[in-house]
Amino acid sequence: IGAGLFIALSCDFRIMRTERGFLQWPEARLGMRLSKGFAELSKAKVTEPVVIREGVLMAKKYTSREALTRSIIDHEFPIEELYDQAFKLAVNGLPESAAMKLDYFSPKGYTEIKTELYTDAYRALKFGRVEDLPHCRL
Repeated sequence: IGAGLFIALSCDFRIMRTERGFLQWPEARLGMRLSKGFAELSKAKVTEPVVIREGVLMAKKYTSREALTRSIIDHEFPIEELYDQAFKLAVNGLPESAAMKLDYFSPKGYTEIKTELYTDAYRALKFGRVEDLPHCRL
Protein backbone atom coordinates (compact mmCIF):
# COMPACT_ATOMS: atom_id res chain seq x y z
CA ILE A 1 0.00 0.00 0.00
CA GLY A 2 1.36 3.42 -0.88
CA ALA A 3 2.07 5.67 2.09
CA GLY A 4 1.77 2.75 4.53
CA LEU A 5 4.97 3.62 6.36
CA PHE A 6 3.97 7.29 6.48
CA ILE A 7 0.63 6.34 8.07
CA ALA A 8 2.36 3.97 10.51
CA LEU A 9 4.91 6.60 11.56
CA SER A 10 2.05 9.02 12.21
CA CYS A 11 0.78 6.68 14.93
CA ASP A 12 1.94 6.70 18.54
CA PHE A 13 2.20 2.91 18.67
CA ARG A 14 3.09 0.69 15.74
CA ILE A 15 2.40 -3.02 15.45
CA MET A 16 2.92 -5.34 12.52
CA ARG A 17 1.87 -8.84 11.65
CA THR A 18 4.51 -11.51 11.49
CA GLU A 19 5.28 -13.71 8.50
CA ARG A 20 4.02 -11.31 5.83
CA GLY A 21 4.62 -7.78 4.65
CA PHE A 22 7.41 -5.28 5.03
CA LEU A 23 8.05 -1.61 5.71
CA GLN A 24 10.05 0.52 3.29
CA TRP A 25 10.90 4.07 2.32
CA PRO A 26 10.74 3.43 -1.46
CA GLU A 27 11.46 6.96 -2.69
CA ALA A 28 15.13 6.37 -3.64
CA ARG A 29 14.23 3.19 -5.52
CA LEU A 30 11.42 4.98 -7.36
CA GLY A 31 13.44 8.09 -8.24
CA MET A 32 11.30 10.30 -6.02
CA ARG A 33 12.37 12.77 -3.39
CA LEU A 34 11.32 12.53 0.23
CA SER A 35 8.94 15.35 1.12
CA LYS A 36 9.96 17.66 3.97
CA GLY A 37 7.00 16.49 6.06
CA PHE A 38 7.81 12.80 5.64
CA ALA A 39 11.52 13.45 6.25
CA GLU A 40 10.81 15.28 9.50
CA LEU A 41 8.27 12.67 10.61
CA SER A 42 10.78 9.90 9.86
CA LYS A 43 13.50 11.65 11.87
CA ALA A 44 11.12 12.29 14.77
CA LYS A 45 9.82 8.73 15.01
CA VAL A 46 12.88 6.69 13.97
CA THR A 47 15.66 7.92 16.20
CA GLU A 48 18.46 5.62 15.05
CA PRO A 49 20.47 7.45 12.34
CA VAL A 50 21.65 4.16 10.82
CA VAL A 51 18.04 3.10 10.23
CA ILE A 52 17.23 6.44 8.57
CA ARG A 53 20.33 6.14 6.38
CA GLU A 54 19.78 2.55 5.25
CA GLY A 55 16.00 2.92 5.08
CA VAL A 56 15.78 6.21 3.20
CA LEU A 57 18.98 6.24 1.15
CA MET A 58 19.11 2.51 0.38
CA ALA A 59 15.34 1.79 0.32
CA LYS A 60 15.85 -1.22 2.58
CA LYS A 61 12.81 -3.42 3.15
CA TYR A 62 12.21 -4.30 6.81
CA THR A 63 10.37 -7.46 7.84
CA SER A 64 8.41 -7.30 11.08
CA ARG A 65 11.33 -8.86 12.98
CA GLU A 66 13.82 -6.37 11.52
CA ALA A 67 11.45 -3.44 12.11
CA LEU A 68 11.02 -4.52 15.73
CA THR A 69 14.75 -4.90 16.41
CA ARG A 70 15.42 -1.51 14.73
CA SER A 71 12.64 0.19 16.79
CA ILE A 72 10.55 1.16 13.77
CA ILE A 73 7.63 -0.75 15.28
CA ASP A 74 6.78 -1.49 18.91
CA HIS A 75 5.36 -5.01 18.62
CA GLU A 76 4.81 -7.84 16.17
CA PHE A 77 2.08 -10.48 16.38
CA PRO A 78 0.74 -13.34 14.28
CA ILE A 79 -2.36 -12.36 12.31
CA GLU A 80 -4.59 -14.40 14.66
CA GLU A 81 -3.58 -12.18 17.62
CA LEU A 82 -3.18 -8.86 15.83
CA TYR A 83 -6.62 -7.33 16.45
CA ASP A 84 -6.83 -8.33 20.13
CA GLN A 85 -3.29 -7.13 20.82
CA ALA A 86 -3.90 -3.84 18.98
CA PHE A 87 -7.01 -3.26 21.08
CA LYS A 88 -5.13 -3.98 24.33
CA LEU A 89 -2.33 -1.65 23.29
CA ALA A 90 -4.81 1.13 22.50
CA VAL A 91 -6.60 0.77 25.84
CA ASN A 92 -3.34 0.55 27.79
CA GLY A 93 -2.07 3.66 25.99
CA LEU A 94 -4.84 5.88 27.30
CA PRO A 95 -3.42 8.74 29.38
CA GLU A 96 -4.68 7.78 32.81
CA SER A 97 -3.04 6.87 36.07
CA ALA A 98 -4.01 6.49 39.72
CA ALA A 99 -3.36 10.21 40.21
CA MET A 100 -5.11 11.45 37.06
CA LYS A 101 -8.31 9.76 35.95
CA LEU A 102 -9.60 10.16 32.43
CA ASP A 103 -12.10 12.72 33.80
CA TYR A 104 -9.28 15.27 33.75
CA PHE A 105 -7.94 14.34 30.33
CA SER A 106 -7.81 17.30 27.94
CA PRO A 107 -7.73 16.50 24.22
CA LYS A 108 -6.49 20.04 23.56
CA GLY A 109 -3.70 19.65 26.10
CA TYR A 110 -2.79 16.24 24.68
CA THR A 111 -2.62 17.74 21.17
CA GLU A 112 -0.32 20.47 22.46
CA ILE A 113 1.94 17.91 24.13
CA LYS A 114 2.28 15.97 20.88
CA THR A 115 2.85 19.17 18.90
CA GLU A 116 5.72 20.08 21.22
CA LEU A 117 7.22 16.58 21.03
CA TYR A 118 7.17 16.56 17.23
CA THR A 119 7.41 20.30 16.41
CA ASP A 120 9.54 20.02 13.25
CA ALA A 121 7.39 17.25 11.79
CA TYR A 122 4.20 19.10 12.74
CA ARG A 123 5.33 22.33 11.07
CA ALA A 124 6.55 20.57 7.93
CA LEU A 125 3.32 18.58 7.61
CA LYS A 126 0.98 21.46 8.42
CA PHE A 127 2.64 24.31 6.55
CA GLY A 128 4.87 22.63 3.96
CA ARG A 129 3.81 22.04 0.40
CA VAL A 130 4.71 18.99 -1.64
CA GLU A 131 6.18 21.17 -4.39
CA ASP A 132 8.48 23.03 -1.98
CA LEU A 133 12.09 22.39 -2.86
CA PRO A 134 14.30 20.96 -0.14
CA HIS A 135 16.51 23.39 1.75
CA CYS A 136 20.15 22.46 2.20
CA ARG A 137 21.40 22.92 5.74
CA LEU A 138 25.06 22.41 4.87
